Amino acid sequence: METVFFWIAFPLISFWALKTFYFSRDPLKLNNLRKTAFWIDYIVLVLFFLPWLPQAQGRTTGWELIRQGNTAVLALGVLIAGSMLTFFTKNKSLLKAGSVAHIASSILFIAAMINLMPGTVVLDLGSIAAIIAGLLLLSGNVVVLLLWQQLD
Repeated sequence: METVFFWIAFPLISFWALKTFYFSRDPLKLNNLRKTAFWIDYIVLVLFFLPWLPQAQGRTTGWELIRQGNTAVLALGVLIAGSMLTFFTKNKSLLKAGSVAHIASSILFIAAMINLMPGTVVLDLGSIAAIIAGLLLLSGNVVVLLLWQQLD
């Protein structure tokens, strides 16, 4: 049933997003995309405070992983914070750099999570923050690509 719902909702949402943002250039749309990208990155940074690893692996938060010296998660935090800060500006080259940093952070996030949780891991509701962060980063990729298109 969830699959049917997804395949009904996904094309409708995609059609709306492309119709709204892709085919027309508008400073208001550019500003809305900048704000959306900023808030997505901000929420992902807030999710660093929640557990990323399941109970079996010690229910560790993203910030604890950084303090423990996990370089992938540290680089992920720096990329997300850097891209978030670039979305404050209206400079086109900085916005493009922020978009690239956001897309790089989504790729690094997947690599870091594969490294942290190799194989099959049973997740519970207490460790869902990493999944939500990953989904937000992937959704943010669509936003920053639409933003890039508005800049050109």
